Amino acid sequence: MGLLPCLRRGSDRWWLPQTERSTDAIGHLLLMDLRSGTGSKPSVDGATRDRVCRALLSDPAYFIFTVLGHPGQSPFGLDDLVTWHSKNITGQIASGDAFLGAPTITPIIEQRWRKLTDHFRTLPPAKWMEDASLWLEVTGPKVSNTWREQWPIVQIPDEPVAIVADHSMLQELARSVQRQKSLESAFDSRLHKNKLAAIKQLAYGLSHEINNPLANISTRAEQLQRGETDLNRTATLQRIIDQVYRAHEMIADLMFYANPPTLERQPCEIGDLLDKVAESFQEEADRQAIKFQISTDPDAASGQEQTILADATMLMEAIRALVRNAMDAIGCQGAISLSIQNDGDGIRILVADSGPGLSEHARTYAFDPYFSGREAGRGLGLGLCRAYRIAKLHEGDISLSSGPPGCVATLTLPLPPTT
Repeated sequence: MGLLPCLRRGSDRWWLPQTERSTDAIGHLLLMDLRSGTGSKPSVDGATRDRVCRALLSDPAYFIFTVLGHPGQSPFGLDDLVTWHSKNITGQIASGDAFLGAPTITPIIEQRWRKLTDHFRTLPPAKWMEDASLWLEVTGPKVSNTWREQWPIVQIPDEPVAIVADHSMLQELARSVQRQKSLESAFDSRLHKNKLAAIKQLAYGLSHEINNPLANISTRAEQLQRGETDLNRTATLQRIIDQVYRAHEMIADLMFYANPPTLERQPCEIGDLLDKVAESFQEEADRQAIKFQISTDPDAASGQEQTILADATMLMEAIRALVRNAMDAIGCQGAISLSIQNDGDGIRILVADSGPGLSEHARTYAFDPYFSGREAGRGLGLGLCRAYRIAKLHEGDISLSSGPPGCVATLTLPLPPTT
């Protein structure tokens, strides 16, 4: 059993129990408010109105809570009470102090509530407000006579509320969840498109405004280097040239992400690509005492099952970015495992490392351009971002997850259609 939002008077607070009846009625009102949209007050349909009325007339605590929250002049009818309640319950529950300092529901409190429920079942709803203080004083201070004299008077109809069939709250809630997910998915897709458009505009601007000064700096440094006899000055000029080319490559990476080239697909043997990538890193890996391990799917009947249609150059670039990320994370003395798995629907290339792993935050943003997390050397520049773009160009995907020792990067690619 839970609690309804607190009732306040000055610095005093009172709490009433939230039962299954009140939860069901309030749930329908919240769904109705959600469906009504932003900027409009909900209009109570007949089925919901009858459901709330039945809950009010069968749940004394819910009835007292709703009546004491009504700010209008009394007397007023039950229909007016439901209308006011439907327009204000969302704000009451969402209020920042609605449950602030709520008491712990002890067995003694629950026992007193049960006794009050049994007692109020012997009374007509029109008499409930006369003894409402008994409910309030279970979890709050004594109710003053001054406040009791100001309590509203509700006119209860003599005839019982008719039962009108309505839809299940769970079904309505499920439909609302579906609509919410649909809206979130559409928003994410639009946000991704807008991000790509912004990056493309930035890349074009950088290309025009920065590449020209960089070219001038590089040309001038090379000219000075040709006539320079001092070795220290020559080395300094070379560092300037190297940094210019590094800046140029960063802009080229951004251009690639924003406006990638067209794929040149051809049959590619994944095992061969992994061997070439490992070979290109072997010398550096030896210096850092990093061991490469390459394995293929043991269930693969032949090499043909690990052949896909892809742009070999770009695919190798994506795998290299994953390996580079793993090596930067390890630093020195570790292992990197390159493996291939075929699940019948696609090929998975796994790059697992023995590094320190990734936090949830880093896994979420590691593929963003120039993500600044830099946990253990990961997420530098546009390497992972470029790999992600290449995977998407191949109708594939790429993800990072925590492995037993470190991190596992998974590049998923579709198999060619069978003929």
